[in-house]
Amino acid sequence: MRNSLRVLSAVIVLGFAAGIANAAESKAVQTIAGVLIGLQHIPSADAKAALAAVAEDKASTADERTIAKALSNVQHKVAAGDKPALEAIVADGKATAAAKTLAGVILGLNHFPSAADKEKLTALSQ
Repeated sequence: MRNSLRVLSAVIVLGFAAGIANAAESKAVQTIAGVLIGLQHIPSADAKAALAAVAEDKASTADERTIAKALSNVQHKVAAGDKPALEAIVADGKATAAAKTLAGVILGLNHFPSAADKEKLTALSQ
């Protein structure tokens, strides 16, 4: 009986941990990814408003705020002033995989994200 309880407890704990690992990305990441998926040369007025909301939201991480601001400044490609901050996120061992992906996509922009980048962004937007 005790072994059954231990096994059941272990299954519950592992199931809970797996659920956390597969949890959806933050709302900020989803918003930024969604803007990038639809990007054509520059962010639209609606996209800039959404990015401003991410940048002002206290629930957003510092990296998410930096990425949102950089994306808001995009005009066909990343602005020179935003490039160092995005490169720092990509190189930061403590940055999340999502933040590194978003920063990397913005750094590589040439009018719009590539098809491969859009696949990555679609995964982040869900």
